Amino acid sequence: MSGLLDTISAHDPVLGRHLLNVAQNLQLVSDLGYGDVALAVPGADGALAVAADARPVTAVAALAGSRVGASLSAERDSEAYEAARLGRLVQGTRRRITRGISYTSAAYPVGPAGDPAAVIVRNVALQVLDAPGAMETQFMQAAEDLLKVLCVAPLTTAGGDTFSTVRVAGDGVLRLDTDGRVAYASPNAVNIMRLAGFEGAVPGTVGTRLPGGPAALAPVMQGRSGTAAGTETEVGERVLDYRAIRLEHGVLVLVQDRTEAYRREQEIKVKEATIREVHHRVKNNLQTIASLLRIQARRAETDEARRELAEAVERVSSMAVVHDMLASSTEERIDFTEAARTVVDQVRRGLAGESKAVSVSVNGSTGLVPSYVATSLALIVAELVHNAIEHGFADRDGGQVEVAMRRLIGELVLTVRDDGTGLPEGFDPHSATNLGLAIVRTVVEDNLHGTIAFSGGRGTTVTVRFPLADESTRGEE
Repeated sequence: MSGLLDTISAHDPVLGRHLLNVAQNLQLVSDLGYGDVALAVPGADGALAVAADARPVTAVAALAGSRVGASLSAERDSEAYEAARLGRLVQGTRRRITRGISYTSAAYPVGPAGDPAAVIVRNVALQVLDAPGAMETQFMQAAEDLLKVLCVAPLTTAGGDTFSTVRVAGDGVLRLDTDGRVAYASPNAVNIMRLAGFEGAVPGTVGTRLPGGPAALAPVMQGRSGTAAGTETEVGERVLDYRAIRLEHGVLVLVQDRTEAYRREQEIKVKEATIREVHHRVKNNLQTIASLLRIQARRAETDEARRELAEAVERVSSMAVVHDMLASSTEERIDFTEAARTVVDQVRRGLAGESKAVSVSVNGSTGLVPSYVATSLALIVAELVHNAIEHGFADRDGGQVEVAMRRLIGELVLTVRDDGTGLPEGFDPHSATNLGLAIVRTVVEDNLHGTIAFSGGRGTTVTVRFPLADESTRGEE
């Protein structure tokens, strides 16, 4: 849809609401009517501009692409201009040919009688019109009847909210007459009713006697033209999704059997809940381990043992941060940026007694990363920030540490830099005996299949790079 509807809504909210609802239901009209449709509104120069359109998935479209934003030709789309001028339906008689497809056009005025505010243009290929079957005839009539309602007012629920829907694969289509009986039932609709336990002929049956009919159809049958409702109801072991629209004469009903989809959704919800519970328990277990290590540290007899146990607490706590975030997430991916801030704060507070004047900042963003990547990053950040604070400012009153993250195409770059004393002379990361650096190197190379680089100068900069699939290729992983 274009901004044309937004402009109209700003000047006339009631009309804007109506036209927006028409636009939202164009796809349903297009699929039921086997033709492309467009909603056109007049501009300041009197030309009709397309504000929204739709092409059918049920038949070949007369026009190849969208025309949203384009102006209709007064010569080629003469029916549209005539309908806008006369305020009535104009059925075209000329055969047009586009891309070798012959079609005819019809135009429907939208808005108050005699003073239309817009026009709906409908194009249908002649190969559909020349020899339609019984189902095609019923569907095209339903599209016509739906257009008549939409041209007058928006579809609304009993509560006054606008209503829109589409026809999806597997939908059954029903038409109820003015007495509420089924005048037509598509093969899919009959099959759905059978699966839901209905016995007997569907055509001729009162709609409220169908499975789920009392809740889904009765309120719409009793409403005025344009009343609509979407209702999901359980009938025995089946889950039926009804969308019903009151027409001038009778009711149009779309019904879908969502039983298998519902079961899959429930299975996914159970799996997600189970995974979140696992992460919650892992977090609790890690926190318990951290508490035990703190107790052990308090009983340690030497300062070196206490420091080593405190570092172990940091490592365990950093992993717990990630599992805590995953426990509240709906998927196995998180934005590590927020976790990094929590991990950094834990490390800073753990060393506060030794480095009160050291400030640590986190910049950039990782975007969504898998859980195993987030856990690895938590360990890496905790170790590198700890080393920067402990060794970079051992002989200084304070300084700054920056953690920066960049998500590139197919790669993530993590940089930890400080303005401390820098690397010691002759430093070799591969021969260093520091346990923290050994952990970082192992995690980067073995877990993330990345690289780690150290540079000195004014302070120390550690750069970690590793491959990471882009969001756009997530489904290919």
